[in-house]
Amino acid sequence: MNSTIIDVVAWICIRDRQVLCARTTGNDVLYLPGGKREKGESDWEALRREVQEELNVSLIAETLTEVMVVQEVAHGYTEPTQVTMRCFGADYRGEIMADSEIEAIAWLRYIDLDQCAPATQRVLEYLYKQQWID
Repeated sequence: MNSTIIDVVAWICIRDRQVLCARTTGNDVLYLPGGKREKGESDWEALRREVQEELNVSLIAETLTEVMVVQEVAHGYTEPTQVTMRCFGADYRGEIMADSEIEAIAWLRYIDLDQCAPATQRVLEYLYKQQWID
């Protein structure tokens, strides 16, 4: 049986040793901000667009760095759906404010792991091991 793979990009934003996560309306877990590419978009173009749409901030191209790639079971899908999440760090301009599709934003520590989708949990584990978050 072939598994479906959902290919997404995600933004890792760390402030005060906590990482920014968001929950979309109707969802029960937190995710890193980001999402799927539109046809023809590069990772950077998709990330910039998704973060602008979700959080109303502009990512700064010159500061973009790839942090990690995670492959994990996709939350909210029937198995065997997997998500491949390419995670980037980047500085931003503006003030983070949730858009209408975002029900909540939260700054998380490692202890908050159980509030997150599986792929986001892998990222929090990595950030904690790197001593980037508490």
